[in-house]
Amino acid sequence: MTSNIKKQKDILFSKINTVMLVIAALLLITCYITTRDKTSAGEFSIIDPTTVATLADGSTEYFLDTSDFDYHYTGILFYTTHHRVLGYSSGKQIYSFTKDGGIWTKSTGSKFHFIDINENMHFVSIIVKPVYDQVAGQNITFYIGSSYGMYNTILLDSMPRFFISLLIVLLSMVILAYYGMMHRKQQLSKELLYLGWFSFFCGVWSINETDAANLVFQNRILNSIIPYVCLMLVIPPFIMFFDSYLNIYSKVLRKIMIGASMLQFVVLTALHFLRIAEYRQTLVVMQVMLVLAVFYMIIGMVVQLINRRITKHIEICAVGLTGFLIAVIVDIAQYYKASGDADRIGRYVFFLFTLILARDMIKDANEIIEKGRQVKQLEIFALTDSMTGLFNRNAFESHAKSGGNLEGLVAVVADANGLKHCNDTFGHEAGDEYITIVAEIFNDVYGKYGNCYRTGGDEFCCIIPANRNVNTERLKNLFMTKIYTANVNGDHEYKIGVAIGDATYDSSVDSDFRALVKRADAHMYENKRESKSS
Repeated sequence: MTSNIKKQKDILFSKINTVMLVIAALLLITCYITTRDKTSAGEFSIIDPTTVATLADGSTEYFLDTSDFDYHYTGILFYTTHHRVLGYSSGKQIYSFTKDGGIWTKSTGSKFHFIDINENMHFVSIIVKPVYDQVAGQNITFYIGSSYGMYNTILLDSMPRFFISLLIVLLSMVILAYYGMMHRKQQLSKELLYLGWFSFFCGVWSINETDAANLVFQNRILNSIIPYVCLMLVIPPFIMFFDSYLNIYSKVLRKIMIGASMLQFVVLTALHFLRIAEYRQTLVVMQVMLVLAVFYMIIGMVVQLINRRITKHIEICAVGLTGFLIAVIVDIAQYYKASGDADRIGRYVFFLFTLILARDMIKDANEIIEKGRQVKQLEIFALTDSMTGLFNRNAFESHAKSGGNLEGLVAVVADANGLKHCNDTFGHEAGDEYITIVAEIFNDVYGKYGNCYRTGGDEFCCIIPANRNVNTERLKNLFMTKIYTANVNGDHEYKIGVAIGDATYDSSVDSDFRALVKRADAHMYENKRESKSS
């Protein structure tokens, strides 16, 4: 009863703590929104080019008229991916971004460009040249305003997406850490491991795609390689996870998909570093492979539905995948229409989907653990004597049938004297107490060396392995001394008496385990006769 009350209190405190955390988070968000200085960004607006010209080398030149903007406007901002950029004013170069990634890539990477201007610059010319044909014709939006204000505005606008992407990575690390610590103890399947790696690669890719990452990390080369590597590495754990989670188990298709994914990574990486076709040039191959992996999961779900194997896992994936696919379609369309951070809603849906999957799997694992614990508890009940806490007759018989090496095995047998007289004279409660006292002393002396059993009403046995090297005579004297002390110091109406005997296995005398116990039993009866005669 007390345990249940304590458990209910713990649950109540846990709920209160959760509510307090949610309230605190809401208060912080509300405080931020209501106290944000909206004027700190300064003047900030789009500036359309007056003229756009395509040059002979494939680059595009944009002419911007800045004569109508006063000294408050200190910079021009725009974003490019895999482009070289030059800026001019009155024939003088004022900006250059042309350095490539050396051995890593011939691309200049992705970057937000801030070109400083002043009120004396009435016209600015910006030349943008694509590194790859695949990014030619990229739609570029130009902004003019305070450099600090534009930086701050973009960073704040991107921060929610950066934060949710960071949460995806943190969640994946928690999943991987949980699996690493608990998979042996709880015998977890590898589903959780696959989910951890799958969400990790998606999270890293997602972080890299945010405007905040481009502004803060300032590693344009690494930022231009990471997303492609993650897109390729995410496919094997993606397939392995959903194959197991949805019970698809299509060995042939799974091997083909994973093999093709690994081959894709090796081939595309080789092509990239050999400068034959870099990652951005083979992006369509990665996207096709990713779509095939998604179709593999969808087909697996459809087959399960056709076979009417509708499980909780199918329902979770159906809802989560529907939302995620819609988000991905919207974001892919945005990717090809606009520059910058195109993934606007997919990462939020993915985070919720991953969170639900992880929660469901950990819940299932805990249910399995609880069932295993209950089964183990039932096994313990089946093999334990409820009165004394020693192993019972069933456990003793199981040990007797188990076989194994008997050489050097020691059997100790004890029998309580006068139990019937105690029951008849003082009642069965006194008899139970008698048995309990003998069991406690027997286990206290011999239990540290071997397993102690209650083999009958007043009969006990301890089986000591050969490697313990016990001195049986010393233990016997210790046992009898403790029995004597219990009689002297115990407030009992009865006198405790115990006969004890032991034997060490000898292949020349004992044919099997039961023969050993029988010989120890004979020594016990010999001790009983000696104690009666004395």
